[in-house]
Amino acid sequence: MGPLLEKAMAFFTSDDWDTHPLSDTVLQTAFKGDNGEWDCLAVVLDNSDHFLFYSIIGDRVPEAANEQVALFLHRANHGLNIGNFEFDMNQGEIRFKTSVQVKPDQFTHELFQSLVHHNVLVVDEYLPGIRSVIDASMSAEAAIMMIESPAVGDA
Repeated sequence: MGPLLEKAMAFFTSDDWDTHPLSDTVLQTAFKGDNGEWDCLAVVLDNSDHFLFYSIIGDRVPEAANEQVALFLHRANHGLNIGNFEFDMNQGEIRFKTSVQVKPDQFTHELFQSLVHHNVLVVDEYLPGIRSVIDASMSAEAAIMMIESPAVGDA
């Protein structure tokens, strides 16, 4: 196990996350937000000092919904300043990735916390829209408006 993964494990332990090593470079955990629960992966690429954190959305996208889901995720990504949604159309898997390239001795608890917390908060915010598009109860455009437009009285 490399020094970056050791730092990741220390972060998760100190913030009371339940983690399970999947390999020498990957930790698995889970998150429960206001809008759902999903698995997460912490991935370390030691040779390039990259730390990647993925939220894996468990809802599989049926092929018939691929176009609308892709459009929704494209629109969602447009306004994000940190992280991005990824969509594997063949597997129907949606995930959100945040990442940083940093030397292990420069990787602070605060940096780690910011990266991980931003990731799960974005997924929790967009999850209702994603689910609405998957079940075809809303178009991509309507779902993005629901998520990104302030409600009357919030402006």
